[in-house]
Amino acid sequence: MCFSDRRYEDAAAQQCLSNLLAVGFHRIIVNLYWDQSRQTWSLCPVELDNQGNATSPIRTGAFPSSLSTSSSSTSPSATLTRARVSGNTAAPIVRDVLHSSLISANEGVHHSGGLQVRQTSEVASESIAASGTSAALTSATLAAGPSSTSDGDSTAAASQSSSAVQPSQGGHQIGGYSCTDTIGISTLTDVLAAYFEVTENDLNATFKYLEFNVRLAAPFDDPTDTTSSADPERLPASGNYISDLINSTLSRYLYTPAALRSERANLNESWFASNIDNPPAVEYMTTLPLQDGSGVYTTNGWPSESIIMFLRALRVIASIGTVDSQMQQYDIDADAETIFSPGYISNDIGTTLSSNGTVMAGCLYQSSNVTVPIANSSWAISSNLPNNTIINTTSNAALDLSSCGISPILNMPLLGNSAINNATTYREYIRNSLWGWDTDEPSDSLSTATSSRHCAVADLSNNGMWEVVDCTNENRFLCRRDDSPYTFSISDAKNRYYQGYEACDEGFTFAVPRTALENRYAIAAMRDFLSRQTDYDNAPVFWLSINDIDTKDCWVSGVDEICPYRSDDRDTNKPTVVIPTVAGVIVFLLAILTIMVKCAANRQNTRRRRKRGEGGWDYEGVPS
Repeated sequence: MCFSDRRYEDAAAQQCLSNLLAVGFHRIIVNLYWDQSRQTWSLCPVELDNQGNATSPIRTGAFPSSLSTSSSSTSPSATLTRARVSGNTAAPIVRDVLHSSLISANEGVHHSGGLQVRQTSEVASESIAASGTSAALTSATLAAGPSSTSDGDSTAAASQSSSAVQPSQGGHQIGGYSCTDTIGISTLTDVLAAYFEVTENDLNATFKYLEFNVRLAAPFDDPTDTTSSADPERLPASGNYISDLINSTLSRYLYTPAALRSERANLNESWFASNIDNPPAVEYMTTLPLQDGSGVYTTNGWPSESIIMFLRALRVIASIGTVDSQMQQYDIDADAETIFSPGYISNDIGTTLSSNGTVMAGCLYQSSNVTVPIANSSWAISSNLPNNTIINTTSNAALDLSSCGISPILNMPLLGNSAINNATTYREYIRNSLWGWDTDEPSDSLSTATSSRHCAVADLSNNGMWEVVDCTNENRFLCRRDDSPYTFSISDAKNRYYQGYEACDEGFTFAVPRTALENRYAIAAMRDFLSRQTDYDNAPVFWLSINDIDTKDCWVSGVDEICPYRSDDRDTNKPTVVIPTVAGVIVFLLAILTIMVKCAANRQNTRRRRKRGEGGWDYEGVPS
């Protein structure tokens, strides 16, 4: 998606990653090459002669070390904060003030009075833990397949610094590749750090995944060699491990294996402590008693978004994807405290898709079985998207995989265009892959302050898409069984939204789907209910437990829940960024942590303002 033209150059890579983040991709998969000759990690598949011998320099102009917009940016310096919960109060913990190096991602997002900044996309009354690998596609692969390159001579090695490197002004052309000396880990981490900075206190503060496939760069004097093993004497050493370089830029944002292990060890002191307002849903983890009887622990649980993002102020997980045979001697254990090991956050599911993008085999949805161990598959992913020239087919495939509990991976350019020059195509793909809210929803933001259009329904006449309606309407309610996240029922009686707590049978609770897979089970329950009705002549809509009754644009789950992020003064003239809606959440589940595509983001806000950064290229503003 970024290197399909074999250009491994700093500016192009940074622009591509910037665009992918801007349009809503959450998982970035990178082929990372160890260059033995220079003792450095590179994104270029071949070793480079840092003296430029036997290569043709490519003058590409000065590359920015990050996505700096200099004087052309209107983005202010960002104060990075997080909330520490103590009792019923939340006091900000202020990080260092950093100068923004990305164009402001706040351009064009909704603002509303009465809300505090730095909000998560979690609903107020329940944890956003969920089942199955939820998400419509939010993953991208920054990689190009191997191809033959010309021969050349190797030269002396250069050491790699773990700090940000100023990219060179020239590159090297070796066979079909165009590579700059400095394209490496910092090319990616600088962009991510800047992105985290400018989105720290707004609704774009989503969680990201950075996955590295460990490769060995082909020798400079034999670029076609993809079989020779790495020299054990020239493998990465202390200071040059992947974790060393990740920590140098992203340590303040990283959720690490060490942190997960520590928090799992005693849930009563971590995720279920008395000061945690939104713990993860216990039905998605196995809990066992501690030997001393003081609490419980888990071997497979994950924290809720409220904990990992709002309380801890963390934004990214790093992991090793695959390690090729040439790099089997790389010391993965050296990264173990910082980076998740291969296979820990990915589980490739074999799927079969039809020509129109429908999942024919491999779907985790099973109408006859709703138990979590069967319906849920840890970190399920699939890169089996159709290579189709019609964008809707690819989007439909991503959406169908998502509803099957499988996160789609996009590892090919859309319509033959990379994300560098055609971010609009990728935005369209994301938009067409959304589940949950219908187009132009939630629409109550366009209504008057006195309107009662603050509650949501699922409309079966529109494939179960969510719509905002008047809360005083009378509809039946969607109910979820308390101990089974995939078991839904429909209330017997119709009533106004405000009677939601009284509507469901014992053992069931008024609910809203939290993942695409849950949503599929919920829609199946609605259809089953309608199939058994003989005199149902009303519009087939059902109440969902999500509303912004308390504070406009602050969508919470429940009936009388208050917006947890509103300011005390309720100053309606104070421009603060609002909370995104429920389904754009991070889900932490049985043995999976993944991101749902921002199905709940305001789909009406599809036209984004653009700004031109230094160097002349466009950066697409992050959509709300």
